[in-house]
Amino acid sequence: MYIELIDLLRCPVEHEETWLVASFDKMDGRFIVTGKLGCPVCSATYEILDGVARFSSAQIPSDNAESSDEDVIRTAALLNLTRPDSLAVLCGSEAKAANRVSEMTQARIIVLNPQSHVEETERVAVVLCENRIPLASASVDAIALGDAGSLVHDAARVLKAGGRISAESSVELGGQFRTLARDSRNVVGEVVGPMIQLGRR
Repeated sequence: MYIELIDLLRCPVEHEETWLVASFDKMDGRFIVTGKLGCPVCSATYEILDGVARFSSAQIPSDNAESSDEDVIRTAALLNLTRPDSLAVLCGSEAKAANRVSEMTQARIIVLNPQSHVEETERVAVVLCENRIPLASASVDAIALGDAGSLVHDAARVLKAGGRISAESSVELGGQFRTLARDSRNVVGEVVGPMIQLGRR
């Protein structure tokens, strides 16, 4: 994991959010190979092994899978990744497009629970998690859930107001999102920001 991406991570336990304390055992330039992350609120600890931040014990398959040109362009378009240095999250089956989407858009990508090997770069990091996304609230510009529909409610927490979400078409986004489009493959929405009360003084 590239060291600058560490600041994006948060403890997945539901409590007051804060940065994690990091200690590194092995570095390769500015990439963390092995180390630990600690939560100053609940004292939970999480490992970084082989460059992967592990908030669960899941394993990453070692096989390589490539996305087609069409899928890479589709992912970038659905997430509206038009601004360089945007932060996007690609989950599960969407993760195989991470490197090419990052190269095309110059976005930073957090890959959650990939179903195949993903090469980590200065802009692409791999994170394993369970039922809560270990990222700061309102920190993400876009998220592609793919087949990880169970994370839809937590996606609303980590997305910025107006942030874009895509998921399999069978996923119900819920009231925190405004649906923008749906076809046979995907549903696309955006986070609805908080209502602002207007009044006279």
